[in-house]
Amino acid sequence: MRRQRPGGEAAGLGQLLEGVLANLDMGERLREHLVVTAWPQIAGRVVGAHTRAEVVRDGVLLVGTDSPAWAQELHMRKGDLLAKLRAQVGEGVVRDIHFRAGTRSAKGGEKKDSSPPQVSNIRLSEEEIREAREAAEQIEDAELRAKAERAFLALAKMSRWREESGWRRCERCGQWQRTGRRWCGSCIHRGRGAESK
Repeated sequence: MRRQRPGGEAAGLGQLLEGVLANLDMGERLREHLVVTAWPQIAGRVVGAHTRAEVVRDGVLLVGTDSPAWAQELHMRKGDLLAKLRAQVGEGVVRDIHFRAGTRSAKGGEKKDSSPPQVSNIRLSEEEIREAREAAEQIEDAELRAKAERAFLALAKMSRWREESGWRRCERCGQWQRTGRRWCGSCIHRGRGAESK
């Protein structure tokens, strides 16, 4: 069954899902999360063993590498990797990739630190689970509704993980950031541009 638009036209499931995601301000964040989770498949087995996609910020995917040599090699292959990313998750999500050396150990595992638990180990509250289910309930197609619910739960876990990892939201735009500053780099840059006019 299709929902009717005010003009009497039936709305497709894709349009309905886009509307729900836009209302929840999650569409862009979901696509960014998909980029990070799809990185190992996009990069391939060998590259994936020496890298880790960290986050997408302002259209830039940050990727940690084992060493400066890997960062240099991947910098030279950036065009191919961007093309694969765009083919997998669509245009407009990632416009550039930055490679950071030394954020993984030489054996391909993450460096040892006192970091919080993995995202998969995060437990959501009943309230967070209820909110994700309510957001997905508006989708009529059962298969699409189940996928949307899983996506909403994954986003909620990612947000909780960031909070527990010491990330903060920018006071201006709400974007997650690792720094202790009040504003993210983009808002600081935009603020400076506005001041100079």
